[in-house]
Amino acid sequence: MTIGMLILGVAVLGVTGVQDEQKLRESAALIESAARNSLLQAISEHRPVQLSFGSGLGGGGNVEVKRYGESKYRKPDSDETWEFSPTGVCEPVEIRITSTTGTIEMGFDPLTGCARKKNISVNN
Repeated sequence: MTIGMLILGVAVLGVTGVQDEQKLRESAALIESAARNSLLQAISEHRPVQLSFGSGLGGGGNVEVKRYGESKYRKPDSDETWEFSPTGVCEPVEIRITSTTGTIEMGFDPLTGCARKKNISVNN
């Protein structure tokens, strides 16, 4: 009976970890989608598009940013934005979102607006 309860407990913890990781992956996908859509909008409308770091980008987590040339992540200013050019490039930034579930770190390619680097770690 004790062995059965132990196995059940480990299984429940495993499922919880998988669910937490899935939530983080969904948040990362939303951020990538927002970046890609902003780049496509800038190209199609022939005008710069700005995405605010405070516009729900973190999905309830704490958002930090590291711009090109900066050595560490920092909390963005309240009016700080990420710019997408009508020429088809965006500012190369790295974004870190920390929540109770875990941490997502993403580095975006300036030519595609897609995450070229993605690290997801789940809190246990």
